[in-house]
Amino acid sequence: MRRRMRRRLVIGGAVLLAVGTSATKMSQSEVQQVEQHTGMKAEDLSEEQLDAAMNELGIEGQEPTDQEIAMLEAEEDKDTAANPHAATTPAAQQAPASQADVITQLERLGTLKAQGLLTEEEFAAQKAKLLAS
Repeated sequence: MRRRMRRRLVIGGAVLLAVGTSATKMSQSEVQQVEQHTGMKAEDLSEEQLDAAMNELGIEGQEPTDQEIAMLEAEEDKDTAANPHAATTPAAQQAPASQADVITQLERLGTLKAQGLLTEEEFAAQKAKLLAS
């Protein structure tokens, strides 16, 4: 199960939006249409509001790749590390990661590093954080 996030990440001409527990990929112009239609930033909408706006505007969006999801989660992890009190729920602040979750996250970090999306220092910092939990 994915964790709850609110994040916008621009990659090339595409925008990845993580809203609640789902993520979608749209063009920048589609995101602007949603924002004009709703009067809110796309990442501040609930999952239901984003889905409704996309349906009303005829925007289908695309399913992000696993790599893109990992990039969103890595950005969220950076923000959480910088501001540990910004976790979305008290349970998220207290619940230790299961061993399977840690392994999965380490694999994702390794993939991001191998693809050149994380530096050695970023990888080491994230790895240490995961292993300390």
